[in-house]
This record gives sequence, structure tokens and C-alpha cells, in this order.
Amino acid sequence: MIVLDTAFEMLEKHALCDNCLGRQFALLARGVENDERGKALKLGLTMQANALNLDKKKEGLRKLKVLVSNGFSIEAGTALCQSGKRCPKHKVQVCFLCDGKFQILDALAQKVLEEAAYYEYTTFLVGIELPMTVEEREDEFKAALNVVYGESIRHEFGRLLGKLLEEQKGKTVDFRKPDLTIILNPWTENITLQVNPLFVAGRYCKLVRDIPQSKWFCHSCRGKGCEKCGGTGKLYPES
Repeated sequence: MIVLDTAFEMLEKHALCDNCLGRQFALLARGVENDERGKALKLGLTMQANALNLDKKKEGLRKLKVLVSNGFSIEAGTALCQSGKRCPKHKVQVCFLCDGKFQILDALAQKVLEEAAYYEYTTFLVGIELPMTVEEREDEFKAALNVVYGESIRHEFGRLLGKLLEEQKGKTVDFRKPDLTIILNPWTENITLQVNPLFVAGRYCKLVRDIPQSKWFCHSCRGKGCEKCGGTGKLYPES
């Protein structure tokens, strides 16, 4: 119940999408994505509030309204309608922490793939650039609500984008020495690609003594051709 109480306190103060609510409890119930975790929390809160509302307790009605307005919960809206209350009108709300950027992550991944299509690479790494205001807002949010089980918004963006690129392109994430480093700013949608240089090494065997391994240009004409070099531009015929 402590987790649900904390989650409701967050929603009571700010509008949060499934990702941003679930991310505050990312270290709990491993193996579940943050959006799934957020949906589960909102569903649990809806069931709790619905039970209170059916028992004619005003707290239940208040919680359902909060879940509709700040939690974008369809289930809470349905519960309000079924209990005979006025169905809430749909209001366009934006998540307080991510400004709705997690909802366009698929489109951002597609844009990254289009930019990276000009390069040949096998491994990649994703980096995320965030506006300073976004990071400060998240830090203040965590401090005010004493978030101790959370994941950073930067880390979640990078992790989810990396998974999408792996699934869609079949490439592999390499944290040590990637062929291509992708830096994305989800707010400006600016993409920077950093390509690691490719070094080609080789060796040869000099089996004949008279074949020079360097070019020897004529000292007089510097390779242009003159009477001294017979118009060849070379110091020696073999060079």
C-alpha cells in the first residue's frame, strides 16, 4: 500500500504518463518495463478508488478524478461513468516530466534509422541529450517526493531507443567500442552521428632487391619530367 500511496501522491501533484510514473519505481519488480509498471500502478489505484466510491466515500470520487485528469486513466473514467457520475470530458494533458516525448519514441527511432542508413555499421551505442530544464525538473520532482527506487529519464530514453533500434535494424549495442554512436535530443529531435574511424592494416614481402618500396622523383623537376630524367619524372626507371 505504501507504493500505491506514493504513486497517488505523485499523480495528485503532477500529470504523469505511464513511463514517468513507472520509472519512479524502476528498481521494484525487475523484468517489467516502466510503462507496464505505470499502468499497473494506475490500475491498482483505480480499483482502490472505485471500491471507496462504491462505498459512498468522497475520497474515492476524488481519487478517480485525479486519476482521470493527471493519470490519463481510461479505466478511472469508465469507473466514474458506471457509478452514475458525470463522465469526465477528455482534456489534453501533457506529462509533467517528459512533455509526452515517450509517446513519440517510435517515430524518433525511425528518424534515427533514416539518418544512420548512409553508414555501414554492425554495432552502435545511443547517447541522450536533454535540456537542462528537463533534468532540473526531474531532480526537483525526485527530491520533493523522496524517490529512492527510480531510474533517470536520460537512462530510460537511451535504453528504450537502443532496444527499438536493435529490434528494427538487427544491430547490436556495444558499450565499449561501437562502430556508430547515436546522440539524440528527444526535445529538439536533433540527431548527431559519431562514426568510429576504420583502420586498415596490411603487410607485404619484398622478394626482389631492385624494386624500390618508395617513389623516387627526379630532384630537378620534382616529378614533372625534364631532360635529366628523360621526361619520366623519376630518379630511377623502376621508381
